[in-house]
Amino acid sequence: MLGLTTYLTHTGHHSVVATNPAGALYRYLSAAGLLVCPLRVRNSCDLLAGLRLRRLVTSGRYDLVHFHTARAHALSPWLTNTGAKRVVTRRMDYPLKKGRITRFLYTHSVDAVVAISGGVRAALLAAEVPAARLRLIPSGVDTSRFRQNPLARAQIRSAYGFGAHETVVLSVGALATRKGHRTLLQAAQQLKGQGIRLRYLVCGDGTLRAALQDEARTLGLETEVRFAGFCSEIPQYLSAADLFVHVPLWEGLGVAVIEALAAGLPVVASQVGGIPDLITDQQTGLLVPPQDATALAEALSRLVQARAWATTLGRAGQARAQAQFDVTVMAQHNAALYYELLEVSP
Repeated sequence: MLGLTTYLTHTGHHSVVATNPAGALYRYLSAAGLLVCPLRVRNSCDLLAGLRLRRLVTSGRYDLVHFHTARAHALSPWLTNTGAKRVVTRRMDYPLKKGRITRFLYTHSVDAVVAISGGVRAALLAAEVPAARLRLIPSGVDTSRFRQNPLARAQIRSAYGFGAHETVVLSVGALATRKGHRTLLQAAQQLKGQGIRLRYLVCGDGTLRAALQDEARTLGLETEVRFAGFCSEIPQYLSAADLFVHVPLWEGLGVAVIEALAAGLPVVASQVGGIPDLITDQQTGLLVPPQDATALAEALSRLVQARAWATTLGRAGQARAQAQFDVTVMAQHNAALYYELLEVSP
């Protein structure tokens, strides 16, 4: 949202974000000097929020409204007959229920639906959202933020007790079942049993933190695995790592993977959801089945034993991230969709 709004503003568009004034997005937009207005949406049936949104759109004579969350999307019917085009972005690849509500929201209440990956698009098609309404526009990151930083590498490694020449595997994501951290721990145990002792740094927090820490101790990995908690400066942690692992059970796209690719790290990830949109197996990274600790261990072993090949994969992944998944590329594709819906030329 911040990247898209920044791009639209800098290219001469009047772009305003309506969001919760108590939320982080509101603070980020305000700090960046971008236009933002308060709009609390308590739930998907918030009539007051719907009325306020309609007043905002009609009084400001806005040409287009882009919804970025399911709760926001539920307000789209309030903008019927306002003259504004309506777009919704869907980021999750789990199945949608077929039926009148889905048809109403995705067919009658918006003019276009943006899917951030092929997996999300497939889920929408399975729910009978018309293909003609769908546009595939992946999420993007500011790839320039993820240049390798030797100073950060040394500082992070020292902070967690990792040696300069040890191989560090980084994982970034909420400590929740769907992110597959148990698979990573099981793979680490297998590798240790084979005499391949890597170091693991897990960035993220969540309800499973205590359970995962207990499991690491049970598996004999208390010296190999470090749980860093929530990490605000991910570029620094990526600089400290040699390999990146992301093995969720499902994933709409995988922004953490894009960031790791942008940093030039060799990546091993689950072959689920939108991740295959990011990685071509054995060309820009390695894909493994979800919840398959043995396959993950084998992939990591291959990268450790073939350092030159791992470096080649990292460089190829970095080039792909910069060309296809930069935030500016994402914003340009969204702007092109806006022009198409409004039937005007850029």
